[in-house]
Amino acid sequence: MSGLKNLSVDFLTPSPLMVVAALVALVVLAVYLYRTTNPPLRLPVRVVLILLRIAAVLVVVLALSQPVISIVREFDRPVSVGLLCDQSASMERLELGLTRQARRDSLLSSSGFARFSEKVRLTSYYFGGNVTSSGQDVDRNRTAMGDALDYVSKPTAGPRVDHWILFSDGRSNSGRSPSETVGSLAAPVSSVNISAGPGQVDIGVTEVNYSPVMFAGQSSEIEIGLSWHGAEQTRVTVELSDSRRVVEQSRLDIRQPEGLARLNLGYTPDRPGTELLRVAVSAIEGEENSDNNRRSFAVKVLKSRFQVLLVSGRPDHEVGFLRRFLQTSDKYDVELLVTGSRAGNLAGRFPVDQAALNRYDLVVLHDPDPRQLEPRGELIRSYLSDKGGALWLLMGEQFSREGPSGWLSDLLPFSQSGRRNIEYVTFHARPSEANLFHPALRLADNRTEIRRIWAQLPPFEALVRCDRLDPEAVVLAEAVRSRDGVPVPVIGYRRVGSGKVMACAALPFWPWGFVSRGFGDDDSNYGKFIEGTVSWLTVSEDLEPVRMLPEKEVFTRHEPIRFDGYAFDLGYRPLPGVTGVVKLKRPDTDQLYEVDFVRHGEGSYRAFFYNVAPGQYAYQATFYRNEEILKETDGDILVQSFSLEEFDQSADPAALRAISRLSGGDYVAYAQFDDALDKISTAAVRVREKDEFILHDRLWLLLILIVALSAEWLIRKIHQLL
Repeated sequence: MSGLKNLSVDFLTPSPLMVVAALVALVVLAVYLYRTTNPPLRLPVRVVLILLRIAAVLVVVLALSQPVISIVREFDRPVSVGLLCDQSASMERLELGLTRQARRDSLLSSSGFARFSEKVRLTSYYFGGNVTSSGQDVDRNRTAMGDALDYVSKPTAGPRVDHWILFSDGRSNSGRSPSETVGSLAAPVSSVNISAGPGQVDIGVTEVNYSPVMFAGQSSEIEIGLSWHGAEQTRVTVELSDSRRVVEQSRLDIRQPEGLARLNLGYTPDRPGTELLRVAVSAIEGEENSDNNRRSFAVKVLKSRFQVLLVSGRPDHEVGFLRRFLQTSDKYDVELLVTGSRAGNLAGRFPVDQAALNRYDLVVLHDPDPRQLEPRGELIRSYLSDKGGALWLLMGEQFSREGPSGWLSDLLPFSQSGRRNIEYVTFHARPSEANLFHPALRLADNRTEIRRIWAQLPPFEALVRCDRLDPEAVVLAEAVRSRDGVPVPVIGYRRVGSGKVMACAALPFWPWGFVSRGFGDDDSNYGKFIEGTVSWLTVSEDLEPVRMLPEKEVFTRHEPIRFDGYAFDLGYRPLPGVTGVVKLKRPDTDQLYEVDFVRHGEGSYRAFFYNVAPGQYAYQATFYRNEEILKETDGDILVQSFSLEEFDQSADPAALRAISRLSGGDYVAYAQFDDALDKISTAAVRVREKDEFILHDRLWLLLILIVALSAEWLIRKIHQLL
């Protein structure tokens, strides 16, 4: 197998003649120096000294000439064929008297495959939720075919493979899409569909499409996908239930033996909170698997309409645009209150008691007079800290002219240190890099686009210069242009108790909508800013600095249950020294699971539960700091009785065809397995390999040089030549 084809030596030095001349000169010098010595030495000693000097010279010459030895080998090797075998739980499905795994094993033990394996070199892999080189330790509760194809495409997976044979039913329910990863394979894939068709009777819920956020009193549609086989001439009932009752149902007449269907069921939540819903399709007589007839999911139900109080002494375009935008939305009821001398029929007084103020989810103050509101200061503070309300202050000419007010400045993220007039300058705001995805700043879906949009928005024309920054403030945007080079906050927020206070020291915002329409564009940027800001202010659960939540409300069996925890101060700086624990308890038994939160990043933590038995669980998550409880959270999650594999065990031949087509291989049913083997070439592969050995940077050359010169010096020392 050595197959030596060519052997060559190349010298990389740019001056080979000079190196050769140096070699000859140094060798001649060595011979000349030791031809006669004083005192005279015996001939053998002189020969040894000459050889040691020549050895040192050769080492130096090798280093200078930089030789590279190239060896080219050509040889034949057998074709390498990789077997990629689906080992997930769906392989145990019984069809026509045989399981899919038994059908695959029969193909691999056939005489045709035995003859084929004698001509090739085989490498086997087994996959489910993971990939192994043996049939052991495979995660059988899911099928990640795309991940398996990606794994075997990497050089670290094993020896190079010239052709792949994939044994599977084609159903992939986890991980990456096979069609996205098959392109990374350097070899074609012959796909063998080892399923025997639909076989027995089954119907299941394949998907549920719904809005994770709904509003109390407003109807929403939930789209349900169904698939079946062997169920012709039957009628099934599909029901949608909440935690108390069946809320809607529909009937479906099935006429084809196989098929897909989609149904829409309406749901109108009647109260805010988290609601656990369940979709169920009635079982068919003789159905092989009823676990996939149900699907549970959770939705967050918010108040149907948020109450917004808009207060202004002198309404202008800013107030008009903001009011019109909120009124056209179906999420807000807006009340405009004008406190100035020309209020007309919009005149009114700011709420004078707590109950009246607490009725509102958001209070917007447009260019307020702090002195006029001072009698309501304690009312506003209680509204924020106790009720968890939200305040949005738009600073303007009047606010700037009246100067700082102690009660209001204590609530704001930033304020003036002294009285000064508003500055009428043109400038852009620069969003904070650390908060680009805050709802108020997120005008696009990626960082680059967010920066670009903010830089191209119509400029602000007025600035209230605020030079006092609260320690707990979060600055979302700053003025790009500043007289003294010191950044000036433009948009920011802070928390007061459980409430939120947003402040804007720049105006106007309304041209974002007006000017854009003038150029033929829509006002989406204005809408995104207002909607993002108001939504963030009114939804109290959003972006809590200390929070612990499950990844989702409903998990499938054998799926890892993940809890995410976050621990920040009110300025969104990570809190040090935080530890945490999550406990899961099943109310109908004494079964208890408990794991610790593990730090996952700055201020973020994660906790995982594995192999949790199906059932309804109550969880309690706790964060500790300095041996004291920082926060406790409780709630419920559901672990469903079926795994991903049990949910849908139907075959997907189309996926196997796509894999073979994209990779340049063939697709066959299991009965045509021998035909697939015949199409795979078993001729020996001619391999040409080139190896290069670089000598000039080797450690052993340095060692030879040191040994030769040391030995020469020692001999000269012994014979008194030094």
